[in-house]
Amino acid sequence: MIKLVISSLENVIELENNKVPEALIEQILAMKEKGIWFGVATGKNYNAIKDMFGRVKDDILYICCDGGVVIYRDQVVTKNPIDRLVCLGVLDMIEEKSDFLPVLYDERNANLMSHNSYLQSKLNEAGIKPEILEDTQAMRGNINKISIFSKKGWDEKSYNELFAKWGEKANISATNVEEAFITARSVSKGGAIGIIQDLYDISPEDTVVFGATFSDISMFDYSYFSYAMMHADAQVRNSAQHIAENINIIIEDILRI
Repeated sequence: MIKLVISSLENVIELENNKVPEALIEQILAMKEKGIWFGVATGKNYNAIKDMFGRVKDDILYICCDGGVVIYRDQVVTKNPIDRLVCLGVLDMIEEKSDFLPVLYDERNANLMSHNSYLQSKLNEAGIKPEILEDTQAMRGNINKISIFSKKGWDEKSYNELFAKWGEKANISATNVEEAFITARSVSKGGAIGIIQDLYDISPEDTVVFGATFSDISMFDYSYFSYAMMHADAQVRNSAQHIAENINIIIEDILRI
């Protein structure tokens, strides 16, 4: 029996004016009535996405920062922050490169190290409203993810330099030429699903996941019913058990079972 449905936000849920469509809201409510958990997995921070879900925002699980933190009903369920010395070391390294702009994600917020209009504009386009930190001494609490933007784009030399220095102590990836990501070494969206399954006694056989990006591939290992969107990259599609045109059709099937 299906007990848990997790969907990636990026490239899976088609937003309308930066809001989750009412049809999916109704489906989430219907799943709740049947005792089925719904969760969203994203690279964004919690405060950037919670209001997208309107009247069901307190009824779903949020896997944020690519698995670095899980929040339910405004409470942190689990988190796996980056080692603070790694954070400071990465910031020291990129301070020497004027083209690189870091975004620090804590449990709820996105933080910038400077008033950079280019980066603020990029984040606002994604629905992220960052706070400004004046310097590293103002960095409080845990950092669950670091995004490093480059206006010129990441070249192989710069990426290899970052990976060579920190690859053994953190996860480092780049899903587009403009942005690289850093999370704690053991963090993944799939790992966050595994923690949720352990906490709520849910098996992979009772779990459905939807993904479309490379960071979603880890989720497929925690679900017997894994769906890649048909527009996803071939590697993503080949990693899932099934292909879906959109999630609404599959959720309707789940509700009918």
